[in-house]
Amino acid sequence: MLSAGNPYVLPSVLAAAGAYLAATLLTDASLLVRIGVLVFLAGVVPIVLNRLLGGGSVDDWGDEPIEEAGDSDADDSREA
Repeated sequence: MLSAGNPYVLPSVLAAAGAYLAATLLTDASLLVRIGVLVFLAGVVPIVLNRLLGGGSVDDWGDEPIEEAGDSDADDSREA
């Protein structure tokens, strides 16, 4: 679930980085709390969003058939 095929990974990692930076600069939160926020936003949130909203994964792409270049249906439009 935490893969490049999950469309929620990049936004979650960027939000986690911003939250970590904000927690570092604006609060006196301990290192353990800041790392906890970072792990939660970058690791847990994209997996939960992907399951709830039904985002794609790399494994799903293998199930889709790929059209071949020599397909006869595609060549019918070029016979003019």
